[in-house]
Amino acid sequence: MNPLYIVPTPIGNLDDITIRALNILKNSDLILCEDTRRTTKLLNHFSIKKKLISFYKDNELSMIDKILDLLESNVISLVSDAGTPAISDPGSKLIKKLNSKGIQVIPLPGPSSITTAFSASGLDGEFIFVGFLPKNIKSLIKNLTNLSQINKNIILFESPKRIIRLIDESRKIFQNSNLIIFKELTKLNEKIIYLKPEDSLPEIDLTRGEYILIIENNKLNNNAEDYTEKDIASKLNELLNLNFSGKDAIKISSNYLGINQKKIYNIYLKNFNK
Repeated sequence: MNPLYIVPTPIGNLDDITIRALNILKNSDLILCEDTRRTTKLLNHFSIKKKLISFYKDNELSMIDKILDLLESNVISLVSDAGTPAISDPGSKLIKKLNSKGIQVIPLPGPSSITTAFSASGLDGEFIFVGFLPKNIKSLIKNLTNLSQINKNIILFESPKRIIRLIDESRKIFQNSNLIIFKELTKLNEKIIYLKPEDSLPEIDLTRGEYILIIENNKLNNNAEDYTEKDIASKLNELLNLNFSGKDAIKISSNYLGINQKKIYNIYLKNFNK
């Protein structure tokens, strides 16, 4: 049984591909790819001719058994449209199946928008990568609220259709945090925008391109004495409307407002536990 090669491809600039990646692709019998048109463009640039197999989110599960059979007699590489495969891209289910059967998976290092963005963020320490958040606004806000409870920097992907909404909602929840927006990394129109909490969003076209948002997760410097019982009840109500449990709403309100959980619990009992 041949191994499966995980081959990163450039996220924008074709010159970023590694020599090893090119050699693996040249020596592959078959290449699994999300979009055959994009992969063909990449291969043509380097004068590589190979048989491509369309392998994307909606057909990944149905293709696994076929790929297992093909690995018996073929050297196969997995690529995505850009960057390292199987990270917010198809491939993880296939790789998990191969691992469970003891079939070798060989990952190559290479381009990744996640590490490329973080290296230019000016941040250090730990971060979590979330990928794309839900499209539904209520689910989006709930996810961002959950993330605000984690003491780590946060890396998100977003489409041009929803990037402004994500920025706006992030600024409401992470009120003391800097945001760093990456547009079209390594491409001709690359932009990196650093937004402090007091900054206005610059007038640039955000309706096209690929986006990464990094949230520097700084805690709010709240003064507990500034909040009235009405303020606390309002925060609890906001979280309950997002379908948080009473217990979680109390905990999140305590962290967000800097108020003792016991006090918030009593206000919860008075206003909501009827």
